[in-house]
Amino acid sequence: MAVITPVDTYSFSPGDLAIAERRPGISAFVRTRNGADFLRPTILSHAPFVDEIVAVYNQCTDGTEAVLAALQDELGSDKLKLFHYLPRVHPPGSTAHAAEPAASPHSVVNYSNFALTRTTRQVVVKLDDDHIAFERGLVPMVERLRRDGLAPGRMLCFSGLNLVRDEAGRVGIHADTPFSGNGDIGFFAMTPDAYFVHDRRFEDFRKYHFRRVFTGFAYWHMKYLKTGLGFANYEIGSGDNRRFARKEEAFRRRCEVLTIAEVAAAMPRLRSQVMRRVPIDKWALIGNRALAMAGGAVTQADLDAFLATYGLGSALAEAVA
Repeated sequence: MAVITPVDTYSFSPGDLAIAERRPGISAFVRTRNGADFLRPTILSHAPFVDEIVAVYNQCTDGTEAVLAALQDELGSDKLKLFHYLPRVHPPGSTAHAAEPAASPHSVVNYSNFALTRTTRQVVVKLDDDHIAFERGLVPMVERLRRDGLAPGRMLCFSGLNLVRDEAGRVGIHADTPFSGNGDIGFFAMTPDAYFVHDRRFEDFRKYHFRRVFTGFAYWHMKYLKTGLGFANYEIGSGDNRRFARKEEAFRRRCEVLTIAEVAAAMPRLRSQVMRRVPIDKWALIGNRALAMAGGAVTQADLDAFLATYGLGSALAEAVA
């Protein structure tokens, strides 16, 4: 029987992070709304690499709750901790979000901080409900992290590749936005400064309190393979979310699909070599990521194996060949 804790109301205070009480190890936290499409493989593919996963769900009308309950039965309530956050949360990009105070139970900032406060380990990583682990990249990251530790003030950032289908149903990489994770996702050691704050556009993790370094590719991003192409939760139909309405329009207007080799070949090597030496951590991160991609950090064989494992069809390169 699943153990699910309902949350009627909550207002974040930095003291709730309980820094001094945290134990050694790695926590992941997931915030999800109607994430049933890929939630199960996301959690199962990451469970071996972390000590606990905190999953908080809100306003779900699909099978999310049932998926999470079944996963907890498999993994145990110590490994997977479940919370049903009951207040309505305004979606990022909406005018309601822009006007909502950060500590309001209805703010995605507060919702995110609640999830963060439920973690109990000294190192934390954010996990979205559509990130399926790229194990060849993730395994050495976690091994180094557990062996060498992570100093406070340092964030080991990683990225994923955005998968899309072409008109023939073959899977490739989205040409306009090939990468997911631009310095906002990674392993960080919990400090009193590590929490989300309000931005009129979205919830903003205080990553500027960390020295960010690119550490590799760690996941496949399934956003554009989800129901509604990953835009369903932004309430675009209400007319209240012009930011993501524009993003959806741009995606539908031009959805060019590339092979892994085409993405690698498009990486600007010279600019990347310059950017990685600029003393601004995000520029250096982007430069190092481009060099890693150009150097074969992710290959067509990786994508082929992933698609076969999860029964997602054929890759673009395979069908063309």
